[in-house]
Amino acid sequence: MRTIINTLCTVLPVLLLPFTLRAQDSTYTITPRLVLDLPLVDAPFGWKAAQMSANKRMGLTDGTNASMTPGDLLRGYENPSMQQALAVTKNLHATNYYFTNKLWNGIIKPKNRKSYFLNRVAANVQAGVVDYVLAYNLMVFGPAWMHEEFHRSGTTLRGIPTFNETYYRFGGGIPSASVSHVSDADMVRFKQEAPNELVRSFASGIEAQYALVRNMQQDNFFQRTQYPNVAMNILITNQAVGYVRQFQAPDYDQSIDTMNFYGEEMAERDYVGWDFTAWVYDLHRPGEAYEDRGAHPYGDGIDRAIKRSKLTPEEDAYLVRMGDLQYLNFLSPDMFGFHGFRVGKNTRFNFGARHILTSFGYDLGGDLLLDHKGRQWMLGVHTYHNRDQVFTGIEVARKGLRMSRGDDAIAFDVRAMAWTQPENGGFYDQQGKFGGLLTVRGSLPLGRVVSAYAEAEGKTDGWVMANPYLNSNVSFRFGVALDIRR
Repeated sequence: MRTIINTLCTVLPVLLLPFTLRAQDSTYTITPRLVLDLPLVDAPFGWKAAQMSANKRMGLTDGTNASMTPGDLLRGYENPSMQQALAVTKNLHATNYYFTNKLWNGIIKPKNRKSYFLNRVAANVQAGVVDYVLAYNLMVFGPAWMHEEFHRSGTTLRGIPTFNETYYRFGGGIPSASVSHVSDADMVRFKQEAPNELVRSFASGIEAQYALVRNMQQDNFFQRTQYPNVAMNILITNQAVGYVRQFQAPDYDQSIDTMNFYGEEMAERDYVGWDFTAWVYDLHRPGEAYEDRGAHPYGDGIDRAIKRSKLTPEEDAYLVRMGDLQYLNFLSPDMFGFHGFRVGKNTRFNFGARHILTSFGYDLGGDLLLDHKGRQWMLGVHTYHNRDQVFTGIEVARKGLRMSRGDDAIAFDVRAMAWTQPENGGFYDQQGKFGGLLTVRGSLPLGRVVSAYAEAEGKTDGWVMANPYLNSNVSFRFGVALDIRR
């Protein structure tokens, strides 16, 4: 309870900021809008998830693959892709914001500065309370679930069976934010065959959280959803920052002793322990065998969790710096409720900074969102850092292109990236390698609210936020979208 009170005391003053220094982006009108997106098929990831399900069913941990059945294709949805997990969690919280806006529009109609102020404060406070319940009590389909599903994406691509313990909310155990039921044999093979993928999987949990914040910001700017998500923005970012910096706590190593004590059985152990000491440890040691971690202190197998005392001075200093750079993720007006700013009559803009941990180090950059006479653009700048080198990249997205006019026109979103990243995707690489990504999405209206869409995304070798593949890949997604404006 004390933690909740302290958190609310920190967040509530910030909730008031956008309403006392309101961005001159619109009138005082709040028009509730709900934008939902559900990728029903994501291939080839769905096939990989089905294979993981088959391997789990057969108890395989030797790197071989079991024969799949039709049931495995259905059970594979237990481990959705990064894009599917991101969409589900965003949909859950967007629904909260939509109904919160409708409720407070009825209670306090925003007609002037004072009523707008009261409406937004009330909506953000209520939405924050509901978000907190969804995130920490429901857990399933919320940020904790999404965090673990991003972790599992890396193991799934390797056919490694895993379990997201938030699913215990449905019964069978105590729900927690953990990935368990992973064998040491699979972890040994994972490190041996794909050390960069292993490192990426350790950091990808908070990658999910920042992807959620980024997607919500784009909805608020491009779709004008006006979601009252200030509390969620701050809480989810603060949790990610705190998690990276957690290893500096004086009792950090003792917490790992406790974790190991209650993880006597291998199936009960989290596959990584605390994420970021393991991330920095394996980032710096791509050639070290996984079994060199040593024996588990309270049971059979390998000691997975990495204590701070096990880090070299260089590794420790690097993680301290990563924790400090994480604060840059707060640098976005949308974080505090400013959804857009006007420049003249026809142009709006917003921006956000990003510091994301990667398979080779980190990506430091940011987004500029533009709307000029209804033409919507997102411009992203990336700097990719490994141990010694800095590489650069650019990202451009065009929203809402239409081939014709009318309510039944097919709409297109196009996204392109070009980059230079470490040539072998490693922390110690001295040379860069050119690469890129192209995404095209077409949406066909099926009525006033529902549309169907198809999306193709191709990429070369390289790391991309919320894309699970480090190697070259072509993916196809098919799904439905809802746009409710009333």
